[in-house]
Amino acid sequence: MARNFWLLTIFTCGLFGAESFWFSYKVATENRTVVYEERNISSLMQVVDVKKYKFLCQLDVSKKKYRSAEYFLNKNFDKLLECFYPMSTNVVNYTVIETKGIIEKTVLIIIPTKFIVEFKGQFANIKTIE
Repeated sequence: MARNFWLLTIFTCGLFGAESFWFSYKVATENRTVVYEERNISSLMQVVDVKKYKFLCQLDVSKKKYRSAEYFLNKNFDKLLECFYPMSTNVVNYTVIETKGIIEKTVLIIIPTKFIVEFKGQFANIKTIE
């Protein structure tokens, strides 16, 4: 039974080939100082139709075999964030004028996006799922 489950797991990983995740990001600044930052990278718990995707970017960093894909993405988060800026991004900027002074607040939100990661030797391809 355990052997059959192991074979099924290996077959499924080989069949789909790429790992699927979702990404979202939110940062709030006040007078050009970061006061809040929320980063989310999480595995998708559903099978994704890989035929419908759009190439987003390429990360020129290799993944070590003993590390997970989620660890790789969190480690290279700054490079990954640059890939998602052209996606669905909302920026809200407002100014509050009080007797104490002026407070300028900005909120940047990248709407949750599903994506897949394909590791190809010395680089990784990031593709969004449509």
